[in-house]
Amino acid sequence: MNDINIRKKIKEPKYVTIYNILFKMITLGEFSKNDRLPSEPYLARDLGVSRTTLRQALTLLQEDGLIKIIRGKGNFITKDSHYINTIPNNKIQSSVYNFLNNSNKIDDIEMEFHLEPCSDYFHMILGSKPAAVVVIDRWYKIDKKVVAYAFSIMPIDNISKFDIDLNNHEQLLNFLEKDIYNDCNNIMLDVKFSTSGNYASKRSSFPDNEQFFLIEEKVSTYNEFTMEFSKFYLPVDMSSIRINLKR
Repeated sequence: MNDINIRKKIKEPKYVTIYNILFKMITLGEFSKNDRLPSEPYLARDLGVSRTTLRQALTLLQEDGLIKIIRGKGNFITKDSHYINTIPNNKIQSSVYNFLNNSNKIDDIEMEFHLEPCSDYFHMILGSKPAAVVVIDRWYKIDKKVVAYAFSIMPIDNISKFDIDLNNHEQLLNFLEKDIYNDCNNIMLDVKFSTSGNYASKRSSFPDNEQFFLIEEKVSTYNEFTMEFSKFYLPVDMSSIRINLKR
């Protein structure tokens, strides 16, 4: 596995910047539920970006339940549907190993992380506002080919609480992949469909895949303290999601 790249300052992708601007406008109430956003040409011109960049940001807003994109009609504000239609994770392990076919063949997990101040988006996701968050990217590989990607955020408080050494690659990865599931009391999953996996996964994309399951995973303690929030992008043709309901 490659060494972790620790970056305290990072230049975020332009679509993330636009996402954050629109996220703040929506959550601060500049638009009401069911309002139609200004047209894409107007927004792109007003924000100083290409329509491609704008559409990437809008796709992420839709995935997070803040807008609904209706082809031919526009983009409409919806209620915050985060964690609606959640299902319990009966097997306590990462969503990659629950839903990715052949996950037992994963032979490498490449990881990078950096520290960021707690943005409005992170505050909403975590339900608290720590001084900073640890932002983690993980690329799961089989025979050097990326088969899954995870974007995760974790309150900086976890570092001291669980005695994590950020300079110890194996310890941090082991905590994210195993220990966190042993220490948690609750896992909630929100399963969606996404076409944004290739640009969400940043520098390592899925060249043969355009359709993904987006699994949002919130790991909490008994007192509802959020230990970690992750977005897992799993190619549809390489994954299976089965729900077993018993009386």
